[in-house]
Amino acid sequence: MTTASDPAEIVAPRDPALYAPRRRLGLGVWAVVVFGLVCLALGAGLSRFGPTAFPHAKPPAPAAPVSDIASAPPTYPVLPPSVAAAAPAPDIEIGRLEARLAVLENGQQRAIDAAAAALAAATLADTAGTARPFSQKLAGLERMLPLSSDLRALNRLAQTGAPTRSGLAAEFEALAGRADVAARDPGRAGDFLAKLRHALSRIVSIRQVGATQGSTPDALLGRAQKLLNEGDIEGALAAIEPLPAGAQTILAPWRATAERRVEIDRHIAALRADALAGLVQVTRSPAAAPVGTP
Repeated sequence: MTTASDPAEIVAPRDPALYAPRRRLGLGVWAVVVFGLVCLALGAGLSRFGPTAFPHAKPPAPAAPVSDIASAPPTYPVLPPSVAAAAPAPDIEIGRLEARLAVLENGQQRAIDAAAAALAAATLADTAGTARPFSQKLAGLERMLPLSSDLRALNRLAQTGAPTRSGLAAEFEALAGRADVAARDPGRAGDFLAKLRHALSRIVSIRQVGATQGSTPDALLGRAQKLLNEGDIEGALAAIEPLPAGAQTILAPWRATAERRVEIDRHIAALRADALAGLVQVTRSPAAAPVGTP
């Protein structure tokens, strides 16, 4: 038994861990360390010899700035050659549409002009049907009517106008008695009794008003009056053609106004027919078809 004063006394450690055996690194730890060293060596080798070992490898292109992308022009898909050849170019299609619209606008303008001409001809017919001159009315409607020989002839006739058909019938009835007396004038070659009867007829006129058959002056005048009452001035003028010269002299002023009325009505009828024909032609024109129709 040793004492505290003995130099050879050995003091035992009091920590139990000092008595445990020392641990060594395992195989797995060394494997991880070796793998890390290999990776570091490979990385250093690629950074040093990579550009020369792989010459075709290119670094990725840098991304374009956002401002360049926003200002870049839009791209469109490229059509195959067959599809591009089949589809018409936008400029050609726009040109076709513009040409079609021009045709439609021209057709619409023609229809408007034709309708205006028909309306002007109808208005002119109503105005010229009165007994008053219609030069001023004709001047206002002339720009809407097509130029023709009938329009030029109306410019002359419109200055004086002509009586109405009913007015001509009433005027003829007042002249028929005088025309009948003049038609019975025996002239210088007549005998005394014929001259006496003619002189008496100037005072008291006796004629068969209702007679329309035959070729006597009474029949001719009666037939003309009947036709005038029906509005047939042309027929009445033809009916009084066979009357003697004396009756023709009495009826000469009436005949002039009647012929003027017939001429006015004929020219206006021609204007109305031309205007209506133009309106029908425009309405049947293919240009009136809507856009897109073949």
